[in-house]
Amino acid sequence: MPPLSAGRRVLLLAGGTEQAIDIEQAVAAGYTIVDLSDDWTPYIFAEHQAPDGRVLPNRYRRVFIGLANDKLDEDGEPLPAGSQNYLELYGIPPSLSVLRARFIEDGERSCDAPAPAQPPATKKAGDAAILAAAEHRLACEGLLGKDSRHKRGTMDDGLRQAIKRFQQKHMIYEGHGLQLRTREALGRPLVDNDHRAFARVLRERVVSAAGVVEDGSVEGTKSGAPTYVTVAGDRQAVRNLADELTDAALKQMGLTTPADTLAFFKRHPPSDFTRMRVAVKLPLLPEYYGPMMDIQFVIDRGDIWYDLPFDDKGTYAPQGRKKYPQFVLYVKHRGQRIPLARWRSTIGGWRAEQASDGYEYFRYKGSDVGPRVIRNVVAGPVWIAPASTPIRGLVKVKRVRNKREPVVNYDELGPGYLSAYGLVAGYLVTPGQAGRPDFDNGIRIHGSSEYLSMYSANGYSHGCHRLPNHLAIRLYSFVLKHRTVRLIGDQPADFARQFLKGDDAFEIRIPSRGYAFYLDPPLPVEVLEGDIKGAVKSPILTYVPKPGTRYPGPPPAAPNSPEARAGGVPDPVDTKKGAATPNEPEEKP
Repeated sequence: MPPLSAGRRVLLLAGGTEQAIDIEQAVAAGYTIVDLSDDWTPYIFAEHQAPDGRVLPNRYRRVFIGLANDKLDEDGEPLPAGSQNYLELYGIPPSLSVLRARFIEDGERSCDAPAPAQPPATKKAGDAAILAAAEHRLACEGLLGKDSRHKRGTMDDGLRQAIKRFQQKHMIYEGHGLQLRTREALGRPLVDNDHRAFARVLRERVVSAAGVVEDGSVEGTKSGAPTYVTVAGDRQAVRNLADELTDAALKQMGLTTPADTLAFFKRHPPSDFTRMRVAVKLPLLPEYYGPMMDIQFVIDRGDIWYDLPFDDKGTYAPQGRKKYPQFVLYVKHRGQRIPLARWRSTIGGWRAEQASDGYEYFRYKGSDVGPRVIRNVVAGPVWIAPASTPIRGLVKVKRVRNKREPVVNYDELGPGYLSAYGLVAGYLVTPGQAGRPDFDNGIRIHGSSEYLSMYSANGYSHGCHRLPNHLAIRLYSFVLKHRTVRLIGDQPADFARQFLKGDDAFEIRIPSRGYAFYLDPPLPVEVLEGDIKGAVKSPILTYVPKPGTRYPGPPPAAPNSPEARAGGVPDPVDTKKGAATPNEPEEKP
């Protein structure tokens, strides 16, 4: 029998053996094909075909793959040799080749700190010992170098930056100090952390291949997972499919331990991951799954404060919240509304904004309440900064030709994992009645790199509902696989804007608004009002002077357009022609 071509070959791992089989035979036998190739991307960045068979390329796909393989930086430029991106926390997991190199290197060394001669006698001595062990480990992993400007034995900015890199490498959602999960990871052997990273990477590939989203986030602390009644009349709990399916894949592949996974990577050279797909048999999905699912988003805004964030003396006034904004994904099945995922989110609050007089003021950036729909989902979206954006956020310093120079901050504008809209966004609109067009008030549900703000007591947006990038990717990939979708593709743009910062002139150029998918029928979204706290019961719509700032006169009138009030410009897709709408400026979400 002739050898299988790369396009038809999948790997079957069972009983410690590996066998190449034909992909069509594997699918016919009930296997799910999981892509382990280095050019894998989530569904939103995959190569999609138009109805006529044409491939509609996604501009950001090349950058996503380059970032995952430590080949490109956030601007799409070549990454210096030997550099690592560590972008899991931002929604871009490492490729299998990158993980392989990490495993091979770590399998040959140890970063364990030397055991202390005797237990610390005091808490101060114990804290010093923890700090010393952290310094040893971070230096051993190459995250704390001699050029880090760190003074040994102190928790300074140099050490915090090293801790931040460690947390990015191991996907740890914590502040940049020696908190519990960070200390636990610092205490584990290198290959143990590597195996956890491999399981996370495999989880994203399995979740994508199976088209699932349930991750255990709906489980209550006391009541456990919510339940639903099946066609047969049985009551079943909502399963954690992300973990369940990943564990099944790990077991079938024989990669449940660091040693097994290290041996797997030693068997396969980097070239094998140019094109590697594996066949696994996954547990059956719940009966509510199907090509078309009745999905709904519900956002509870939680505790709401419209009061000014400072008192009459200009002193900061805390606005405590016991109930934080929550995003919930539901599916309707046999008259039941079943929650599949529940995640922390953000709503609008008091933010700084540059007015027409050139001064910054506070302005309340609201989040709409009531029924909405999402018609357009955009992968690799772009935020076009309006004139009200403080100039300080539009410029960054980057090394260009071995010299640090100020450049336009496309990190903020996008497309990219650091952009204001993250890696994917859904555009909320109020459906038009009696033939009228939809009303877009500028609110989005989108990904974000500001992961700590979503878990912070003071975490607010400019009106949009944020999710960590990796969850937003899972969410919209799931939606697009289980709804009727019309592929629009790349949305060309020809936006340019010049501005001054000091004596330097800059020009923003936006060639594309992103890669659009059109949902028909649209996806329903319900935003709940939440609980209004404080004395002020409705939003203040005017500019409010910042305490301690001297102004030439009273504040100018605040603009009342959607892009000024909240998150952005009207939908970037003309649903009739599939073309981009005019490039109006957007407010940072």
